[in-house]
Amino acid sequence: MEHAPQLDDTDRRLLRVVMADPRVGVREFSRRLGVARGTAQARLDKLEARGVLASWAPRLDPAALGYPLGALVHIQLAQAELEATCAGLAEVREVLEVMSVAGEFDLVCRVVARDHAHLEEVFSAIISTPGVLRTRTEVILRQRVGPRATQLLGD
Repeated sequence: MEHAPQLDDTDRRLLRVVMADPRVGVREFSRRLGVARGTAQARLDKLEARGVLASWAPRLDPAALGYPLGALVHIQLAQAELEATCAGLAEVREVLEVMSVAGEFDLVCRVVARDHAHLEEVFSAIISTPGVLRTRTEVILRQRVGPRATQLLGD
């Protein structure tokens, strides 16, 4: 098993600043940390190269885009259909994520919809995807804890 990369105090502080306010730029990161701009840039480059800083992409809010309903769809697959099923699910616009899981089901998808009728259409598209044998759906009422990772940085 591959171990997590070791982060020193400067790396952890830099990551906290980046996660709190990613739009301010390297000059401001360096000012807040009290390090040279070149040091901040070199650290960011290394963290990106090591995969610690996985993305600078903005996060879109599906509700603000007109998709206020969310659901988790658990999928049981036919044998040896994983790749084809995932490719089919990726074609459904409202499928935001697909994760392989261990347990009773093989995949979990996070989906969104405009309203309940649209959610039914999304379910139909998923059920008709080749390789899908059975599904179980849970409608998301409200997100209580958002996507996060900075707590993994420790103290």
